[in-house]
Amino acid sequence: MSNATAAAKAAAASESAHLKAIKHRGEFEYPIQIWYFTLSALCLATVINVASIAWSWYRVHLRSARQSGDAPGLAQRRFSIFRVPAAVLTASRIIAFRWQVPLGTSYTMSLFELFVTAIYMSALLIWEFVHTNNLDPAFWSNKAAHMAAVQLPLLPALSAKNNVIGFLTGVGHEKVFTPLTLEMYRVGFTGVDDIAANGWQQLGVAAGTTYTLMIILSIRPIRQASYETFYFVHVTLAFVFVLMAYLHASEPGFGYYIYPVWVVWGFERLFRLGRYIVINFILRPKHSEASLSLVTSDSLRLTLYRRFPIGWRPGQHVFLAFPTLSNVPVESHPFTIANIPDENLGEEQRLTFIIKGREGLTQKLLQQATEKDGIRIPVFVDGPYGAPPNLAPYATCILIAGGTGVSYTLPLLLDLVRQVRDGKALAKKIVFIWAVRNEEYIDWISSLLAAALSSAPSSLAIDINLYVTDTRAAVASHQAQASDTPSSPGEKSEKSQESVEVGNFLPLRGRPNVAELLAGELSIAEGPVSVNVSGPATLAKAVRLSLADVATATIDVLRGGPTVYFHAEHFTL
Repeated sequence: MSNATAAAKAAAASESAHLKAIKHRGEFEYPIQIWYFTLSALCLATVINVASIAWSWYRVHLRSARQSGDAPGLAQRRFSIFRVPAAVLTASRIIAFRWQVPLGTSYTMSLFELFVTAIYMSALLIWEFVHTNNLDPAFWSNKAAHMAAVQLPLLPALSAKNNVIGFLTGVGHEKVFTPLTLEMYRVGFTGVDDIAANGWQQLGVAAGTTYTLMIILSIRPIRQASYETFYFVHVTLAFVFVLMAYLHASEPGFGYYIYPVWVVWGFERLFRLGRYIVINFILRPKHSEASLSLVTSDSLRLTLYRRFPIGWRPGQHVFLAFPTLSNVPVESHPFTIANIPDENLGEEQRLTFIIKGREGLTQKLLQQATEKDGIRIPVFVDGPYGAPPNLAPYATCILIAGGTGVSYTLPLLLDLVRQVRDGKALAKKIVFIWAVRNEEYIDWISSLLAAALSSAPSSLAIDINLYVTDTRAAVASHQAQASDTPSSPGEKSEKSQESVEVGNFLPLRGRPNVAELLAGELSIAEGPVSVNVSGPATLAKAVRLSLADVATATIDVLRGGPTVYFHAEHFTL
């Protein structure tokens, strides 16, 4: 053998060893680096969340003594360079969270969501295709499988209702889809003949196909068509996917990627089951059934009693299961609690829900209430869940609701009045705006609003704005009241022709001009403002667009205007 030949073989062996080292690093080191990247992002989100909590605590506990306000009076508003940080914060909030990009006809994403998604996917693709020897599939296909598998425990960790990550950061669940899809493409490059001879490859294709089907069926129009069917199919497919993925990864010796999914999921289920047993059985009240009564022809009020060891936060929701009405006894649905907990948390708590009969379970509930008012049915409670905003540090709180969205804003109003009365919140003004189709809703809520007004301290101003959008019903009601109340000739009615009196309130007919209302409130607000909306997507969009003018808002803050925090509570599937 010549020296040249030996040198060539040595060089080839050296190159082969080098390529194997690169491939090994891509398959085993890069997935670990992805975890470091993900954990760094979660740590950053935690720091931001802690900073927000600290700011709220600082304002309520250390600045509450400053009764003169946090912003200059209207006559003293002028440009100040010291308000540049607040102006930058305002502009960044508007651009990141209030500017929306439509994705098809069913979805919109904020620029912040798009930015995070782009960074996340870009990082994965860079790790996927770097050092792949001119994109040789042998270098990136297995790497894609490792990258996809190593992230699977994040799915239950982020999407579970009881999870530490959500508590620390508020981060919602994210679906890791691209790496898994890339791993499926490996079949086309390495030959389909291998599939018939390798059962673990068949399991991999089955897992990827199941996951793809699960994603397709999760598209909003599809799941809205029949939520009960979607839920059953989704849970079944998720179980099949994880099982197939574990069997697929176990044969090559990588089952340790997948079994943490079962650990995380199982821990969350055990915790949820324990709380479920405590609330519904150990602390079960004497009368545990739910009472149903009609509010309007298409809506009902559901009332039940439970003991919650630590209560619940206004704006939170629970999952209710009705074993005698559901097709599956354990099937549950989320409903927002429309009242606030009593101050004595050790006693039984009354929970009230306002439910609109649509289809499926809610239609069955409405049917029960229609047939017999006050009927009692068995119910099981799971919760509470949700992270509503803390309104304590804001000087002005604007609560906007449409229809049954008042189930979210009403408890915020009642709790904020209580907190201000007890010296635990800084609100000086609350603006409550509610647009509802039928004034019968207002009959139910008017006593609660009147109680809030009567119990509010003198330092707190409450502005109630009620609107009845079904003008035909409002006209009929107004005419009926006019016929029942005779007046002398020439006497003018004190009631506005644009309103119909309900209870102690005089709601207007028509829909609220949220842009005009918000502009008026922000022009006189002193101190930080919180705007919260719950209701139809069109209402949330109108409120968000009213607060999306970055130039006007930034200049206003520089001149002494308020910073605005915006939160939209979505109750669609």
